[in-house]
Amino acid sequence: MKVRTQRIKNSILFLVIFGIVLILFILWYRIFSPTKHIADDITITATPVVRVGVGHSFLANLVKEIGGMYVSVANIKEPSGIVESASDVCGDSVVLFGLNATHDGWLQELCGSNGEKTAVVFLDTYIGTTDQESTTTQKLFSGTDKGYYWMTTQGGKDMARIVAKILSEFDPVHKVSYLDAAYNIAYQLDTVYGSVKDKMYNLRVSPVIVWGYGWQGVVGEYEGKIIKTIDTVQNNQEREAALKQIAEDLKKNKRMVVLGDLSLPFEDLKKLYRDGTRRVVILDPWGDFSDVWPYKVFVEQNLLRMTQAL
Repeated sequence: MKVRTQRIKNSILFLVIFGIVLILFILWYRIFSPTKHIADDITITATPVVRVGVGHSFLANLVKEIGGMYVSVANIKEPSGIVESASDVCGDSVVLFGLNATHDGWLQELCGSNGEKTAVVFLDTYIGTTDQESTTTQKLFSGTDKGYYWMTTQGGKDMARIVAKILSEFDPVHKVSYLDAAYNIAYQLDTVYGSVKDKMYNLRVSPVIVWGYGWQGVVGEYEGKIIKTIDTVQNNQEREAALKQIAEDLKKNKRMVVLGDLSLPFEDLKKLYRDGTRRVVILDPWGDFSDVWPYKVFVEQNLLRMTQAL
């Protein structure tokens, strides 16, 4: 009987102690938990520090990946008509990124004078502060022979590094975050290069015809060789003759590959040589196919389209 009574007392004592601990835990949670949630709320703790404008959707994705919560990015489209005020297009951006002066020169003309704090950076001519950075940048971006450098894995890595460096100059407090993000993108692009390198091996023995200029860097990164470049500025007669010649070249060489963008009249070429259309690759240098892809996917999808033709 005494043993049973003692067990009941022990059970009651346990329940009392458990109840006290539970009450203390609830009080602690109610006092400290809200503070934790406030700290985690990026809308409160991570107000964008740098306002950025870009001229292309895929470039906006790259800057967003590097800037994260500390950067607001506006994808500024090239104005097609008269703009009454630069602020209508450029907004309140303090730095604008363009690919080069040829394609994005309008950014400088329109937004470069939009206040003393506005900086326009063309990524193909920007040179870093150290000798190592300068050498890398000049080797990759100098001259027009590199063309669509942003479609290459090496070009993407250097662009990420430059964007992180520029953002760090405007916002040195979050420099480590920007550099880490750029390093992560470089790692992703190295992975992409490794995954397609073997598949691109046949590019070394496949004669390449390109529709338009700018494909040298994309082909050269995998040791391919462009044997003919077709000028896209043509009248109807010239275009028809060019397509007929491409069809003949495809018939003569079963390894030949044709690269172009959306300006390449694929359906017209298909009528001339249906069997060769697998080796005609439409690439996406401007991000027209999708504006929601991460930058890594933008590069990867273009390369995978090339591998399907080899």
